[in-house]
Amino acid sequence: MGVRMVDVSAKEPVYREAWVEGLIRLKRDLAKAIGDSWFIGLGNLASSVSVAAVVAVKRAWEFIPLLHPIPITNVEVELTHGDDYVGLKVGAKTIAQTGVEMDALFGALTGLVTAWNVIKARHCVCGPNGDCRIIEEGEGGNVSFSGVGEIRGIEGLRVIRKIKGEAGNGFNAGLPSIRNAPPVVTLFDASNEPTYSGEAVASGFIKLKPSTVELIRGGGVEKGDVLSTAQLAAVSMAKRAWELLPLIHQNYLTHVAVGTEVKDEGVYVRVTTRNVSRTGSAMEALMATGAALLTVWDMVKKYEKDENGQYPNTEVSFIRLEKAVKTPIQ
Repeated sequence: MGVRMVDVSAKEPVYREAWVEGLIRLKRDLAKAIGDSWFIGLGNLASSVSVAAVVAVKRAWEFIPLLHPIPITNVEVELTHGDDYVGLKVGAKTIAQTGVEMDALFGALTGLVTAWNVIKARHCVCGPNGDCRIIEEGEGGNVSFSGVGEIRGIEGLRVIRKIKGEAGNGFNAGLPSIRNAPPVVTLFDASNEPTYSGEAVASGFIKLKPSTVELIRGGGVEKGDVLSTAQLAAVSMAKRAWELLPLIHQNYLTHVAVGTEVKDEGVYVRVTTRNVSRTGSAMEALMATGAALLTVWDMVKKYEKDENGQYPNTEVSFIRLEKAVKTPIQ
């Protein structure tokens, strides 16, 4: 018996929203140690969990085999903690032919596992000004730094609300809002944005030694064609920027063009992106430019190093955004 992804080709894209919740159960002393600062273990629990959850919602389709890759238009994360738990709610929105609840569930799962990881290795009791006391591994005979014992487990991961066809106003019921984490991150809500035709242009320059410039011009770089490789790296990065920048949307890029020019002092790169989406493509253009410049650096680093292995002459002199426009499509 085979498997298949459900065919939603004939469905009309409509507004969809889902909210999910779950919690990680802790021993009371450990839950208390989180305090109002939300600093414990590896650092800022609230920031770590929030960013991880947002990124996971956007990438759920890569890890759940039969899930459709849908455009996520908004992610909201709420963290709470009580006497013996850290609670997490994740809301996700889309305009698509299929629902978004699995994406939200994957985001919550990832967020809760991230919470476990932040807490488990060592325990810190920290204040907002960085006045922390660290309990190191081995201190205290009954401390379990794998989390076994002090961290009881992940519980109650469930869908608490789904909406289809009309915009919702968020969800305020569910876990008690005890010691709410301060707002940390949010993915801009593009659900009600029109579809835009966007264009962005970014440019950058990497400064190189004159001898390296001559090697590039003469095709003498050992690693190969520097300019072609940099151009391919830029195109690839433009398409995948949403994977690395947690708070940008999955974007429908319709065009990426990369220009490179060898100048006397180094290599100039210019990237143009065009898109049809509910947001622009400036971040994609900037990331693509940076990836091209770093690819150049990587390919010529052998010639740029001094006798001590340092790079006294090499520098990405600038990366600039020259143009960023988006025009509503009527």
